[in-house]
Amino acid sequence: MPKRTTHTYSSEDAAPDGPESDLFVYYCKHCGSHVLITDTQLQKVPKRKTDRSYVLDKTKHLARLNISEAGKVILKRGEGKLEKQFRMNCMGCELFVCYRSEEDLETASYIYVVDGALSTVAAETNPQDAPRSAITRVNADDVRVTVAAPAARGEANNELLEFMGKVLGLRLSQMTLQRGWNNKSKLLVVEDLSARQVYEKLLEAVQP
Repeated sequence: MPKRTTHTYSSEDAAPDGPESDLFVYYCKHCGSHVLITDTQLQKVPKRKTDRSYVLDKTKHLARLNISEAGKVILKRGEGKLEKQFRMNCMGCELFVCYRSEEDLETASYIYVVDGALSTVAAETNPQDAPRSAITRVNADDVRVTVAAPAARGEANNELLEFMGKVLGLRLSQMTLQRGWNNKSKLLVVEDLSARQVYEKLLEAVQP
């Protein structure tokens, strides 16, 4: 059995620090748990040719992780070539989200983020009908949204997408409800906005 250790940070750490901050918070696409804080967008870093994972250089960028260690895996890469991966799982659902090539996380130069494993927005809706759609809470862990439409026949999901589109200034084609079609906890993935931009737009729209 591999030795399991946990690396965590607080919600205060996850929140962008002031108007000049350029921190980006990434969440597990499957369960919505926050996994990574970094000072760059993953879409802007290089990708490996072998598995298309994002290459996050720790000598150049912040890489604060909320993960559990999942042990070492040996992969065969081409004729006679072996690759060691020290894998890391999401704390919430234990799915594989990133890895490194060195055993010691603190001294590892690179973190490899699995393509498609993380996103920038997690959202939750109130199961009770509300008189009007509104954002009532924004923090590092989730976004609390109340929607006016009933849950039946997917009306609440459609209302959520339309409402968030207005808040973020996005078309429906730029948003995907990745998880939670049939329950109150949902994961909304957006395109063409940075985590910082999303965070600021959400804060502006919060209703007391």
